[in-house]
Amino acid sequence: MSGALVLAGGGVAGIAWEAGLLLGLRDAEPDAVAQLLRGDTVFVGTSAGSVVASQLAGGLSLQELFELQLPEESAELGAIFDVVEFNRVLERLLDGVTSAEEGRRRVGRFALEARTVSVEERRGVIAARLPVQDWPHRPLLISAVDAETGELRVFDRQSGVDLIDAVGASCAVPGVWPTVQIQGRQYTDGGVRSIANADLAAGCDPVVIIAPLDEANGPIAIPDAELAALRPSRVRIIYADRVSLAAFGSNPLDPATRASSARAGREQGRRIAAHLAAFLNDSGTDVDAP
Repeated sequence: MSGALVLAGGGVAGIAWEAGLLLGLRDAEPDAVAQLLRGDTVFVGTSAGSVVASQLAGGLSLQELFELQLPEESAELGAIFDVVEFNRVLERLLDGVTSAEEGRRRVGRFALEARTVSVEERRGVIAARLPVQDWPHRPLLISAVDAETGELRVFDRQSGVDLIDAVGASCAVPGVWPTVQIQGRQYTDGGVRSIANADLAAGCDPVVIIAPLDEANGPIAIPDAELAALRPSRVRIIYADRVSLAAFGSNPLDPATRASSARAGREQGRRIAAHLAAFLNDSGTDVDAP
């Protein structure tokens, strides 16, 4: 049975941290990471995670991905974004909803009505993030949400969609970045449905979930129902440690967080690598706490 690597959302800081974490894991436990990234691994990417997943599945090395996060200058656009305020906006949007689908439709309407940078400008940013712009032959699933219906859309090599557009849709933070039109539909961030969409890895074993967020928010961001879909597979969740969370700051969409987040992730990866190696050769659901 194939294993899965699930990479969750978390802004440009999350991209950098995930890249650093994986490189740090390889620094300390190269055999474990080779097992994690073997040829039949299923990659599941949501939002920031879609960038990392698509590049790893496409053959970019961990070292190359890490080094892309270090320069002060980049094609990234800064955005005024506060996690606490964004959560307040979401709470207001979701007040009184009677179903998850209704909630996603409300957020989708918010995304469609938001004033943002142009579609062309944002697409240029996504293209610059992807040195590998062709769909890989390795299994890769990228999530986005239909902004009108609230339905989950999972893009893969067979979808007939440009990889830049699939990743752009998955990374379209509502209210911040424009929705992405694909095949006549408008799509917003895959994180509107779930920060990780880990249940897309159902049937894989083992499943490693990397989530650039505080473990205290884990049960909310990755609910039990989502993890239940993975049973009876072995599952390990890796959250950001305190140093990494500090590197993210209050605005994970700020390009200035990239280098510090990448380095913090690398150090965390080195520290926890032995635990991951033990998990991959053992059994049971486990969480790496900060």
